[in-house]
Amino acid sequence: MATAEALRTRSAAKRAQDQQATASAALRTRSAAERVQDPPAAAGAALRQHILEAMARGAQRKDLETLLLKAGWPQDIVDEYLGQAEGITFTGPALIRLKGVTKRFGTNIVLDHIDLEIPPGELFGIIGLSGVGKTTLLNVMVGFLEPDAGDVALQSPDTGEVSVFKRHDLVKTMFGFAAQIPSFYGKLTVRENIEHFGALYNLSPTQRITRCDQLLQLVGLENAQHTLASNLSGGMQKRLDIACALVHQPAVLILDEPTADLDPIIRTQIWDLLKQINAQGTTVIVASHVVSELEQYCTKIAILRNQRITEVGTTAQLRDIYSTKYEIFLKTARKDYRKLRAFCNKKRTLFSRITVKDDSFVVQTGQPREALQQLLAFLTKAKEPVTHVHLDRPSIAEVFESLVRNETHPLH
Repeated sequence: MATAEALRTRSAAKRAQDQQATASAALRTRSAAERVQDPPAAAGAALRQHILEAMARGAQRKDLETLLLKAGWPQDIVDEYLGQAEGITFTGPALIRLKGVTKRFGTNIVLDHIDLEIPPGELFGIIGLSGVGKTTLLNVMVGFLEPDAGDVALQSPDTGEVSVFKRHDLVKTMFGFAAQIPSFYGKLTVRENIEHFGALYNLSPTQRITRCDQLLQLVGLENAQHTLASNLSGGMQKRLDIACALVHQPAVLILDEPTADLDPIIRTQIWDLLKQINAQGTTVIVASHVVSELEQYCTKIAILRNQRITEVGTTAQLRDIYSTKYEIFLKTARKDYRKLRAFCNKKRTLFSRITVKDDSFVVQTGQPREALQQLLAFLTKAKEPVTHVHLDRPSIAEVFESLVRNETHPLH
């Protein structure tokens, strides 16, 4: 009798817990649904502003139209906003401005009428597949390569905008460049390398010593300052290369694939260093094919594909414009999603890409408010206790993959 009573008590307690969990999840889901607006209402203004800014930067109408239609925006809305953007020119502040830059090697067009503005103070990322022209773009940007057409203008603190191809002295002063191939000397120690680069920039002996001490502390190489550069690990060599590029305190630090061939922990350390450099006022420009890193650390991102900069924006802006879908993650106490899957399969205009991942039911939708309400109603009616629910947007890596789906280079 006592045992039966105890079982009934535990059963009642379990039902109460399930009901409480369901009610709590329902409240969270309702709250999420109330906060979310469907993309057509919430993102229309953002889309219009994005098109205006892109066209003002010199983006080609046909390129924009193709990308936006591929992302799922209606033809009539795209046509309307593109029409409104015709003839608008960019007038915002820019530290570096590329204007119609074209570069060929023989008959091979690597850069085709590139228009790009980089404001001061950004940690600016340039995404591109391996071999797409990122290194060529950076070399043109710093004046190492002259374009076949167009120009690169640098905002001088004294004279306003000047061409990097006409003021090599200004480029030397304002730019620091860490290329894929290290610029330091393997047979010199860490300190000798930094002081040598200081001499190249005409720092006095006293200035070289002071600056070297500062940089050794910044990049964390104090304990390795008397070690030959050739004996350093890959991560320490990258730190030394960055220190050499910063010796003259440039306004702009440019890096080409700074985390290539490094393990994940060292990659994080390099990015933490770049964030610290950027926080001190240096504009940092990073070109990489490791999309996930640029998404995590950069304040703005430009996408280089098909010889052009096709998009520029923050990660949030690029997600909002080029992915009109949301992902809903649901987890129930029973983790049996057969009925829920069948329900969603009957409403394919509302739900798509139905999967189960890590014990969660995951469904994609372009109408998150309506989708959440219907899922909540179904689970409540089915008396399915919900233990977790949240909304998410695709990563920049997923957006980038959707834009280059027909290309075959690897992404990370």
